[in-house]
Amino acid sequence: MPENFKIGNFKTSSFKISSFKKYLLPMLLIFLFTGCTVRLIYNHLDWIIPWYVSDYIDLNDDQDNLLDKKLFAQLKWHRVTQLTSYSKFLRQLKVNFNNGLKYEDLDRCHNQMRKFWQDLIMHAVPDIAKILSTASDEQIEEFLENLEKRNEKYKERYIDLTEEELRKKKVARMNRFLDFCMGDVNKEQEELVDNWSKKLKNISVVRFDFIKKSQKRLKKILRNRKDEETFSEDLTEFFFFRRRNWPPDLRDIAAHNRDLTKKTFIEIVNHMSSDQREYLNEQIDDLAEVFDELAAEKIDE
Repeated sequence: MPENFKIGNFKTSSFKISSFKKYLLPMLLIFLFTGCTVRLIYNHLDWIIPWYVSDYIDLNDDQDNLLDKKLFAQLKWHRVTQLTSYSKFLRQLKVNFNNGLKYEDLDRCHNQMRKFWQDLIMHAVPDIAKILSTASDEQIEEFLENLEKRNEKYKERYIDLTEEELRKKKVARMNRFLDFCMGDVNKEQEELVDNWSKKLKNISVVRFDFIKKSQKRLKKILRNRKDEETFSEDLTEFFFFRRRNWPPDLRDIAAHNRDLTKKTFIEIVNHMSSDQREYLNEQIDDLAEVFDELAAEKIDE
């Protein structure tokens, strides 16, 4: 990843990549999923992804070149085969919203999003495995140490908070999502979000325990990285995140929270004003159009 590069009229030559991450990432998160930002991010994934990889493992020159080659092929596949499916999915979601959103609509939405994830994993993980199979023991140790640092951040953000702090954090996150979807929420919707947050079960501790156990499993998989075929199969299964592999307490809490969230979201949609509905339709149309345009863009070889 070069230290100096350009986006529009913005150059990074005046400071290091680490500083660029510090100031760009919050800005990207603020505008995430607006049409212009989706286009910006998608068309720069060829450097954004290596940028994130570098936070976990320091690749050598040969590995960097292999990552560039595999990433180009993956992004081409994704653009050509997946983005039109995303736009069709969004347009169907718009129909559901306007025809009276039902619980089964959200079930289908959730299942389709899992399918999108699994399709991506099936296609991308063999290339990830190929790159990781070349990693030295020192690189794997570096990767695992960085995962542990991520665990500490998770603990600070979710485990070390009081119940009330965590509840307010979830309310703020839901309100940001609703603001993106429909603009400013009204009084009734605020109350629905507040009631939702009080009925949620705290999943942070059991999820954190599962994360740590999963990382131990990943460590065992990485030890077998020189057996490329088995390694690729094991890594694909790992990233599928099948619920049947979750411990019962995690499954139960996740199911409760998922059911509660779907029911609450339907109530929120039923309390949408005409202005909010118009705003939501415009957001969906804009995002679907961006996916179609990106899918049609010519890719530079």
